[in-house]
Amino acid sequence: SKNKNLQILDYGSNPLSLVNLINKINTKKIFFTIYDPFYKSKENKRKINDIHYQIIKSENKIFRKKYDLIHFGSSIQYQDNFLEKINNFNLKNTKYILITHTPFSLLKNYSSKQTNHPNLVQNIYSFSKLVLILKKKKYKLIFKSRNEDKYIACRNKKFKTYSFNLLFKK
Repeated sequence: SKNKNLQILDYGSNPLSLVNLINKINTKKIFFTIYDPFYKSKENKRKINDIHYQIIKSENKIFRKKYDLIHFGSSIQYQDNFLEKINNFNLKNTKYILITHTPFSLLKNYSSKQTNHPNLVQNIYSFSKLVLILKKKKYKLIFKSRNEDKYIACRNKKFKTYSFNLLFKK
């Protein structure tokens, strides 16, 4: 939008992912909130060139805020009960939900240890359940692409699991 400021939640990310945006889009009217539960400093507002952002480590704070776009970049597979947790987000003003580089099962939910981190477990969610939950919230899947299978770091890949990029629009 050229006329209003945009609020974007980057769930499970860090400021380094924003740096590349400066060369691609005009960021002057975009305010990014980064949810990082492992962030060590106090929550505060910062700026890198023309990118304004804030890092929040409290999930309750991000649930209350309103966003124009929520981006889940390869993060929901590390969340317990994500398909239920999505109900906690304030989606009233959220027009888009973007999910990138995330493994989904075409059949059912399951958990698997991660190949490159033996103590890390991934929760693989059902693609159809996610689409149904978001459809009930008036979202439509408008874009889907498949990533290479090498991005699925499950030790036990099963139930037709693929890594997807998904864009939902309300």
